Amino acid sequence: MMAEISLSKQEIQRRLNTITIRPDGFSGRNYGISIKYYSKDEKQVSKRVDYEAEMTLKVNNGVGEISIDKKNVFFNQHEPDMMSEIVSDAISKSIYPVKTFINEKGISGNEILNHKEIVDRWNDQKSKLSEKYESEYFSDILKRIDDKIEQKAELEKGLRHDWFWNLFFHPKFVNYGPTREREIDLYLSIVPYKDPIKFAGIQRIEKIPTAYHSFVVDFRSEELLAPNYFNIKNNIKDGFLFMSLKVTFDMDLYHHFAMNTRACFEVFSKNEHDKKEIVERIDFTMYQINSDEYRNKVLDNKSPFISGGLVKLPPNKWGFDNFENLENDW
Repeated sequence: MMAEISLSKQEIQRRLNTITIRPDGFSGRNYGISIKYYSKDEKQVSKRVDYEAEMTLKVNNGVGEISIDKKNVFFNQHEPDMMSEIVSDAISKSIYPVKTFINEKGISGNEILNHKEIVDRWNDQKSKLSEKYESEYFSDILKRIDDKIEQKAELEKGLRHDWFWNLFFHPKFVNYGPTREREIDLYLSIVPYKDPIKFAGIQRIEKIPTAYHSFVVDFRSEELLAPNYFNIKNNIKDGFLFMSLKVTFDMDLYHHFAMNTRACFEVFSKNEHDKKEIVERIDFTMYQINSDEYRNKVLDNKSPFISGGLVKLPPNKWGFDNFENLENDW
């Protein structure tokens, strides 16, 4: 139960605008991730990828190091069995676990700290694949993968093609000013093997915590022109395609670390009445596995959310309006 502590509007704003990760007592977290692809307005999934991510965090002398492991990858709800899936799974088993730096604001510089381990794991995976599949064509594929993995800079660039990476390290703890929202860019890899695309939009932090031990950061992009890739992919020769992105980040109240993330990316056209007609949609869901850790957690007095996100004014001894509604209207 939250303590009845009175904070001024200015103090709540200051705390919200200076949020950082709180690593004390935090060691790691496990997530389930699902990426679902839809065509047009169909409710049936045309393609999906599911996996689990295991994360551990260490802080030494003020420097944060995070290890991310990806495992139990399923394609369309089955284990890898097609050639492309098997190779993709082998690459994933080589790259992960990957270690990188993370700062107090939850941002990574994208530097891989365990590159040699990754190369060694890939050599092991490559050996297994070479024994199972023998052809000149397949050897060429492995050689191209070799070149990417052995070059640390290329591998670091490749991590930016991952939605999980894009969304997990997106800046959420920024200065939102007095209105709790600001313009910001979110970069997301929506075209395969290409650099992430910039989505300009508005990001907002909610001051009132949820009933499930989190606070919410919400991103909404502008409607943008979609890259020509989507015209070609969907065989649309005339007219423009547009795209938009919505992301909701749930961060826990105690360590300010990711709990759940939901993203919806849409590509659409507009008819003569300016009504959206969906061409394709991708839904990304990341949820924390086992959230029982919050059951007996108590907020400390320095939390931005200790007052429930509301300004509580003492009764006015003269009987005048204490302007509580005005103080909370932001």
